[in-house]
Amino acid sequence: MVFPTFAAWAALYGKSYNGDESTVREQIYNDNVAKIEAHNAKQLSYSMDVNAFADLTEDEFVAQYTGLSSATPSLSDVNLGTLPEVESPDDAVDWVANGAVNPIKNQGQCGSCWAFSTVGTLESAYKIATGNLYSLAEQQLVDCDRSDDGCSGGWPHTAYDSYYASAGVCSESSYAYTARDGSCRDSSCSVVLPRGTVTGHQNVGRTSSALKSALSSQPVSVTVNAGQLQFVSNGVVTGSCSGQINHAVIAVGYGTDGLDYFKIRNSWGTSWGEAGYVRLAQSGGSEGTACLLQYAPVVPQLSTESVSV
Repeated sequence: MVFPTFAAWAALYGKSYNGDESTVREQIYNDNVAKIEAHNAKQLSYSMDVNAFADLTEDEFVAQYTGLSSATPSLSDVNLGTLPEVESPDDAVDWVANGAVNPIKNQGQCGSCWAFSTVGTLESAYKIATGNLYSLAEQQLVDCDRSDDGCSGGWPHTAYDSYYASAGVCSESSYAYTARDGSCRDSSCSVVLPRGTVTGHQNVGRTSSALKSALSSQPVSVTVNAGQLQFVSNGVVTGSCSGQINHAVIAVGYGTDGLDYFKIRNSWGTSWGEAGYVRLAQSGGSEGTACLLQYAPVVPQLSTESVSV
């Protein structure tokens, strides 16, 4: 595989730089290309490619395109217990193919991954419970959820436990995403899920079998170390956890393609990974591939009254 020169890459992605920054970015780009080439030469189960993030160091990338709060979270607020494991889940599950997942979204340069993971998992849970798939407003959480910190980070479980427990959920069309912090406008949006629909969250066990069990019923909010995934292109990603979680995403299924994998929906647009998705090997040590199991996955708990049809 021949990668574009820095100038060609910059033109492709509409990048422009001031002064000496171009020289700095070109060196970072060339270093990243060398890293990608070295990885691909190993002919592992997944490949890497240059993408829109190729002029960033891993630290810069994580700082700009993730968004878990650096504060150590507590899962005890409105924790409604841990989901029981199903003894014999299906061999494969794909909630995208089943029509329960909205198209890939893009958080941009706002540390709002937590909001996208929260909203996407809720969209799917509500679809499975009622048959209605809405596109809900991430910007509502960014602007209004005082238990989290907008573009400076947050956690899905606190959004379920604190803000959504006392607020209705706006449609995306009435509360559009801006990728920046703003004033709360939840009093003037179109509410599609009334207050009381979400009553808290449930934990999922930190094992591959527990995550598969949960996925047999619904997509699951999970966390990863995004730095390990910056240049992933296609295939099943392998490797043990390195470092710490910093990014919230959504597990939307599992299956086998040479290796057993979990299918992950990201919020970096469709030009990253496999059209916005990535497959992480189910094997990856006690903390999972890309640290998928370092922290407890969670799902929203919905009120039975609110989702009855």
